[in-house]
Amino acid sequence: MAAIGAVLISCAALASQPVSELRKAILMVYYGTSEDSVRAIGIDAMTARVRQAFPTYEVRDAFTSNGAIRAVKRRSGVEKPLPREALLQLRRDGFNSIIVANCDVLAGIDTQLLEQDIRDLYPRFFEIKSTSPLLYTADDCRRVLDMLLKKVAPAADEQVVLVGHGRDGAANDVYCLADYIMQHEGHANCHVGTISGYPSLDNIKATLRQTGTRRVVLAPLIMTAAGHATRDIFKTWREELEHEGYSVRLVRSALDEYEETSELIIDKISALDKEP
Repeated sequence: MAAIGAVLISCAALASQPVSELRKAILMVYYGTSEDSVRAIGIDAMTARVRQAFPTYEVRDAFTSNGAIRAVKRRSGVEKPLPREALLQLRRDGFNSIIVANCDVLAGIDTQLLEQDIRDLYPRFFEIKSTSPLLYTADDCRRVLDMLLKKVAPAADEQVVLVGHGRDGAANDVYCLADYIMQHEGHANCHVGTISGYPSLDNIKATLRQTGTRRVVLAPLIMTAAGHATRDIFKTWREELEHEGYSVRLVRSALDEYEETSELIIDKISALDKEP
């Protein structure tokens, strides 16, 4: 398959078959959450901003987490489709030109599965274009990290720890890139750690010991402030650091709650929208 963010042209387009009308849609693809209040201020608000930015497009969303899909239906009766189901429904509804907005933080397993769905289904469309995930380039990282530092507004004696999910494999490298950017581009008081990857909590503890400070700000570098934020960052990480003698300040907003995150995704969509 082509690189992430590349335009995927269907067999019909390659054969130059005439298309009487391009009916355009944007599919926002999130991991998802079952918590209604969290979804409302994050995912739903982000989708609404995209809908406002692209009034001529049909804008829908899909979740990649089966668990979140089942929980949402059980708790609120709302049926969120998987990306494959959402794409098929768009085709049944007559849409033939699709931009898939990948709202994952990094290019991990969910991105791989999404790419597979697109590869399987693109012959049914005139064209499908897919964005890269939120943190894909060094410029993506700079933009998000600068935004987060402005939101956190650390005091001179505070060390900032941004906590991502983390995972095995090369996709985890983006967290190391983000940490490197912070350390070497003017923000030596800012560190990036992960719940399940590298740098780990132990790595962060070792780094903090070298700073000599006793005040830490913990902030999520994850898309939605659901289970991992409340269970891992706001509880486990906070308690571990407090046990080490640190005073911990929590920033409870996740990435999908910030308008600037929506703007980055909108810019990624706009770049594809402008392509011929």
